[in-house]
Amino acid sequence: MEAKKLLLVGLGNYSHPQTRHSIGMLALDYIASHLNLTWTKNKNWSATVTTTTTIYVDPPKRPKIKQKNEAGTNMKKQDKNIISPNDECVLKNGIQKIFDDNVRSEENNNTSDVSKSESTHSQQTTLPKPRYRPKPDPVPLEITLMKPLLLMNVSGKSVYKAIRELKLSPADIIVVHDDMQRELGKISLKEGGSANGHNGIKSVIDALKTNQFRRMRIGIGRPPKEIDDRSHDVISSYVLARITNSEMEFYTKEVFPKCKEQLLKI
Repeated sequence: MEAKKLLLVGLGNYSHPQTRHSIGMLALDYIASHLNLTWTKNKNWSATVTTTTTIYVDPPKRPKIKQKNEAGTNMKKQDKNIISPNDECVLKNGIQKIFDDNVRSEENNNTSDVSKSESTHSQQTTLPKPRYRPKPDPVPLEITLMKPLLLMNVSGKSVYKAIRELKLSPADIIVVHDDMQRELGKISLKEGGSANGHNGIKSVIDALKTNQFRRMRIGIGRPPKEIDDRSHDVISSYVLARITNSEMEFYTKEVFPKCKEQLLKI
């Protein structure tokens, strides 16, 4: 099986790697270090890049298939008490059978205990055996990690050059970036949608001419309430401020491992 290719893009300002706005780059640094990868500069892409050898990851989970009843029709949980005409016929036959069995049981009341045991056993409903599916085999994956060297608001140019050379589609990339709308350390995956005010994502959308690519958003929280007036100067100062030691410890121990776990399942 040919390995699927995936491009992970860590957004940030390369000249200011320890700031909140560069949390995407820090996440990729963590992943690269745990995969024993070494960064090199790619002048064509205006980025630092590293690529894994083929690794094997769990395949995406299959959607659950609705169970069918004995008549072969789909049955939802809330529809279990609704009886169709066919079910009514089966129900009547079932009631008639139970009645006949009861009469026969009374007529043969004096038979031996062995006969009673056999009769009781024949009336028991045979439950279907549960089906156990074997765990699917891991699938091969080749991951390229990149950190654009360009400024955040023009970083989409690097992403465009990378996917063109790697012959990937926008569906094959995941952009990792900071998100002020989420509390500190909260992560979430998103596919498509607007840039929501993030200049790096806006640049990628402009360069690719589409917003149909995946993003991993890492929460950096907002400025303290007493100074959070949502002005440009306050927001800029907050996102460009250096991450505190306590925050970095939290990201390294709690957040980045979860990022790695989710990204390597894709």
